[in-house]
Amino acid sequence: MSKKFMSTLLLFAVFIGFMYWGISLLVSTINSPKMDGEYIVYSILLLVCAGYALISLLLLPRKKMR
Repeated sequence: MSKKFMSTLLLFAVFIGFMYWGISLLVSTINSPKMDGEYIVYSILLLVCAGYALISLLLLPRKKMR
């Protein structure tokens, strides 16, 4: 496996992991009877990191197709 392909897979894994972690934390915080603002901000920061990883994936150079 080439280094470029491996780094792309790892960046995709970071995107999926942060997206899942942020959404699950946000949903569990909103559904709890005692909503804590700190956890809401933390989950939004995780979702921002996931968005940054997605943008980084989209901006990767691609091979030219013939």
